[in-house]
Amino acid sequence: MSNLNMKTLPNNKVPYLLKSGEGERYLFGRQLATIIASGESTGNLVEMVILSGGKEDHFPLHKHERTHEAIYVLHGRLELDVSGQKYLLTEGNYAFIPAGTMHAYNMHSHRTQILSISSKGEISSLYRTIGKPYEKYVHPPKAINELSREQYEEASLIADVSFLFDKQTEGAAQMVENGSIPEEAAPFILETGEGIRLVAADQLFTLVTTQKHTDGEFITALTEGPKGDFIPEHYHEKHSETFFCLEGQMTMTANGEEIVLSPGDFLHVPAFTKHSYRLDSHYTKFIGFLATGLFEPFFHTLCDVYDGYIFPSDPPSFRFDRVLKTLHTLDLKPSGAPPVKEQLVEG
Repeated sequence: MSNLNMKTLPNNKVPYLLKSGEGERYLFGRQLATIIASGESTGNLVEMVILSGGKEDHFPLHKHERTHEAIYVLHGRLELDVSGQKYLLTEGNYAFIPAGTMHAYNMHSHRTQILSISSKGEISSLYRTIGKPYEKYVHPPKAINELSREQYEEASLIADVSFLFDKQTEGAAQMVENGSIPEEAAPFILETGEGIRLVAADQLFTLVTTQKHTDGEFITALTEGPKGDFIPEHYHEKHSETFFCLEGQMTMTANGEEIVLSPGDFLHVPAFTKHSYRLDSHYTKFIGFLATGLFEPFFHTLCDVYDGYIFPSDPPSFRFDRVLKTLHTLDLKPSGAPPVKEQLVEG
């Protein structure tokens, strides 16, 4: 398998690697938007953007008519206005914002960084419209180009976004202390560590968005575990996965190539890509987005419900036997000789 050293996103759905900081970078005001997954690079299944800025940098009240969005706080503090209620998010907090929900944000730290994921492929063009290409990797100390209302309105003609400039939310933001996920596709905010916690051997999986929230478009899962061995190599025929390393270090394989992921590194694994991973640090954590969300039953088959908030010190046995019994119902194919659709592209 060959590697292509590219610094821009591929324009078609292939496996690709982006090291921390790489991607399409656009500056608007003082904020930096780094697109790491676009509609073009994922076949319009998912888009992912890292947004960074300084204290009091903000984004005005808006909504997406067709697109679900999720936000994970990587660094700093973020005031998030969702449907007229303000929340103060800190590192590790997670928000799900279904289509049609009014929302806005205001950064409360001198260095704030969030990961935004959206379904379909209709949001990244927003940043290409309001922003200007930026060669550096960190947002500047002062705003370079302040945005006008007209620029935002221009973006609404291109992307799935509409702005509500004349609406404002009063009151102070409340700390995030919620640990429950609603049954319906409603907006919610989760405290760090909360969600549907499942354990398989020594790895803890926390589902923070399920199929029922996204109309089956994607699910979001956090994985934590100690240093260990590779999971069995496999591939999928009907869905794509993304891996974004948050803490520690992990090694992945993609179509026979070994790749080391450190915090901030991103790997896109589309359907028919043989892959596996191994956690290399005593504590490793990564966030994964799976689109579509049809792979969710795998977690409930392999794992047991877990009431802890860290992986078990004395782990139970790995119950892959339960997966094998229902393998025909899951989009999981043990590594054999599937058609290799794409080659890995490294950026």
